[in-house]
Amino acid sequence: MAKPITAVDPELQAISDEQARLEAAIAATIAEPVRLKKQLDEERITLPPTDDFIDRERQNAFEERATRGKVRNEHKSQRRSLMLLILFVTASACLVAWGIKLLGH
Repeated sequence: MAKPITAVDPELQAISDEQARLEAAIAATIAEPVRLKKQLDEERITLPPTDDFIDRERQNAFEERATRGKVRNEHKSQRRSLMLLILFVTASACLVAWGIKLLGH
C-alpha cells in the first residue's frame, strides 16, 4: 500500500530543509574566498601600532596623574593665599583702628 499524500509529506519536507541548508552552506563556502581576500586587504592596508605606542600611553597616563596633582596643589596654594589675604586685611584694619584710637586721645 502506498502512503496517503498529505498536504506536506514529512520526509519530503525534511529533504527540502536539508537541501536548503546545503545550498546555504555552499553559498557561504563560495563567498568565503572573497571575504578572506577582503579581510587580507584590510589587514594589509592597516598600519600596526608604532613601537613607542606603549611608551606614549604610559607617558599620557603619567601626565594626566601629574596634572591632577598640580591642580590639587594649586587649589591648596590658592586657599592658603586667601587665608593670608584675610589675615592681612584684618591686621591692617586693626592697625588703622588702633591708629585712629591713638590720634583721638
